[in-house]
Amino acid sequence: MRVLLLVLALLAVAPAAAQEPGRLDRDKTRTEAEGGDLEAAFMLGRMYRDGVGGPEDKGEARKWLRKAAQGGHVRASVLLGLMLIRGEGGTVDREAARPLLLFGAAARDDLAPYALGVLFAEGQSKGGGGPEQDAAAAVFWFRTAALRGNVDGMYNLGLMHLRGLGVPRDPAEAYGWFLKAAEAGEGQAQIILATMLSEGQGVPADPKMALVWYYRAKANGLVDDTLEVALVKRLTPDEVAEAKRLAGEPPAARVEPPRAR
Repeated sequence: MRVLLLVLALLAVAPAAAQEPGRLDRDKTRTEAEGGDLEAAFMLGRMYRDGVGGPEDKGEARKWLRKAAQGGHVRASVLLGLMLIRGEGGTVDREAARPLLLFGAAARDDLAPYALGVLFAEGQSKGGGGPEQDAAAAVFWFRTAALRGNVDGMYNLGLMHLRGLGVPRDPAEAYGWFLKAAEAGEGQAQIILATMLSEGQGVPADPKMALVWYYRAKANGLVDDTLEVALVKRLTPDEVAEAKRLAGEPPAARVEPPRAR
């Protein structure tokens, strides 16, 4: 299951500065939060977590996110759950994280089911209690996240199908989810697509499109010289030039990927 954790960017949420450019004054936000403003409590927790408007303090972040979560703030509940999973700002408490994430998932937050997928994929291997490892449950939650547009959910769902974890191995289904994640800019999905297209896994081999996706992954900082050399050798100079041109264009519109059976 370790491979699933390569891209588990649990805290990959835009910083408070990007979300609320007009609310960067930590003292003002604290005053509002102390007055019972749940959104201010959430923002204050984000500020402390991300070091916006002052020093980073993950313990304080937990405190204010908990206050907002207790008032029913959905994203505060999810972010607090994520901090509890990773032990940020205190001890790991995966058992306490689960109801927070379930609440977020029920409220149709896209990050919550992804985090629940992580919780079941990891099981109790990370300490802090929580559910036992359950690949089928992880698939369910990754799929839920993917269908809500969560890119990491799409990527991990592709991995589960590719490796036959919690579902029968299905490279074609995996390809569909990797493609959706890759089109959203996920570099690891892009390089996996390049490999699948090169080898004909789940899709007919297409070295030119493999090189297109490889170049997109390379632009994201992922480099595999062996794969690049092998693909270039299979193509003419004109085809390589065409792949470079296509790599610089937005992915073409297409139909939705196949859903898991």
